[in-house]
Amino acid sequence: MRSTGMAKGAVNDATRELMARWERVRETWRDAKADEFGREYLSGLGEDISRAVRVIDELERLISRVHADCE
Repeated sequence: MRSTGMAKGAVNDATRELMARWERVRETWRDAKADEFGREYLSGLGEDISRAVRVIDELERLISRVHADCE
């Protein structure tokens, strides 16, 4: 399904962009608050993104079945 593939691509692209920007910020922001921010908001992001992509895959399968059942 085209829209779910695009959604996965957008999620992956946005994640890569976020992490690249975070790396640039970390070059100058090097205190305890930066560490806290990283732990609080970014440390589990990879796992969350993986779950989101799995859900998108499942939705794609479901939508395909619905389309097949309606034909």
